Amino acid sequence: MISACAFLVAATACGDLESAPPSNEPDDARVALGGAAPAQAQALAVPTIAQALNCGAPSTAGLLTRAMELQRVDLDPALFPLARCNDGTPATFYFRPGSTAAGRERWVIQLQGGGGCRSGDSCAARWCSTDSNFGTTHMSSAQAPTDGIRADGILDNSAGLANPMATWNHVFIRYCTSDTWSGATGPMTVASHHPITGAAVSFQIEFNGRAVLDAVVKMLRRDGTAALNYRFVGGGTLPDLDTAKTVILAGASAGGGGVANSADYLGDLLRSKNPCQGAGCLEYRAIIDSTFGPDGLTLDWSTSDACLQHGLCTWKDLVTDGTAMFDRHGDQSCETWHAANDPQNLWQCDETDHVIRHHITTPMLLRMGLVDQLISGNSIDSGVSVPGRGPMTLALFTELVRAQLALHGSLTVAEERSAMTLPALYGPNCPKHETISANSSVYGVTIGVGGVRKTMFDIFTAWRAAGAPTQVVQAPGDLIDCN
Repeated sequence: MISACAFLVAATACGDLESAPPSNEPDDARVALGGAAPAQAQALAVPTIAQALNCGAPSTAGLLTRAMELQRVDLDPALFPLARCNDGTPATFYFRPGSTAAGRERWVIQLQGGGGCRSGDSCAARWCSTDSNFGTTHMSSAQAPTDGIRADGILDNSAGLANPMATWNHVFIRYCTSDTWSGATGPMTVASHHPITGAAVSFQIEFNGRAVLDAVVKMLRRDGTAALNYRFVGGGTLPDLDTAKTVILAGASAGGGGVANSADYLGDLLRSKNPCQGAGCLEYRAIIDSTFGPDGLTLDWSTSDACLQHGLCTWKDLVTDGTAMFDRHGDQSCETWHAANDPQNLWQCDETDHVIRHHITTPMLLRMGLVDQLISGNSIDSGVSVPGRGPMTLALFTELVRAQLALHGSLTVAEERSAMTLPALYGPNCPKHETISANSSVYGVTIGVGGVRKTMFDIFTAWRAAGAPTQVVQAPGDLIDCN
């Protein structure tokens, strides 16, 4: 499914545009990725993407810092044969067990973001980091930090931070599938062009984001696998996810799109496996960050570059073109609802903004910067127009996102509104894209409410407690600190 982060299915984006943090990932991407190919690809005549393209280059954004905080786990290909990255390498995740008895009953599972690709050419360009801040780092596990990573943002348990999830079990699933966590497609052959030379080339690539999520959840549930032991300071064993009292599925950018694709699916699974059954048992919620743009259906795409250069002149054209490469697994209730009530618009279920607005029944907190530099930039650069208002500008983008967040907060026009819960909202007038992994954004950004400054976690805490306020979208004149 395509997300607002891929507004106009831009291949350059969905990550932190600021300077990358210090990283202990391998520096020589070409050497690391030029080694042995996966066994299943060796048996094929068509080379893997790593073998076919000698221009592989690492990402310059969305990097993870090596540290002994969240411990690395490699998914066993013998147990999880589909849990693989774009290049066929086994996917990875990181974890830390809760630090208190109450915390060990609660979980936050974060899906990493990092853009995506939608065609042979866009995937080749992504692999070689051509005109993109992403590269091989987000398509392979070969560069995943060894041992462990630093826990930032909502996963930071440092003393002095007002993190209500600090003592919980923390799981961070690394993104390497370029599919907004929606694929379960093994090796497929695609025709492409070398991003540097332009020569025709074919290669094998995989899209297994949903399969990776499924594999990690099976391990967390100890479904056919042993308990995970934590080697770092404090030690301990990760509890069984089946016994959880609280689970938060969180993600930003493409990770937020992944939450939209999988929130209801995972919630149904966890409720069915939990020994406590009934309304007072598992508390399950979602946090979706930096993946909510102006509704594409309301915009005029006839002025866009996609229309002028590629003949994609409607939102339907863009979505269907951007989701045709491989089978995707998204929100099932969207497909069911449209099949019964609006079959001609079933294609909308391949677009995560639509799913967020109309079909996610899991209680959600939606965070979106009103001047998100990445999504607003993609929108403006696309050449799209606002009917009756002219070409998209930053002011128009802000106006539309602010108004549409408010509309979403009421669920007035949501197609499945009777099954949905009013969402919590946090909409600062701030530019940073992908915020839940950044301490400055999680703990430093505030919006003034009645003269009182509120962080995202203030809204999160009130939302969980059925308190107030639960919807804070910055309006002109409100106090704002973007830190």
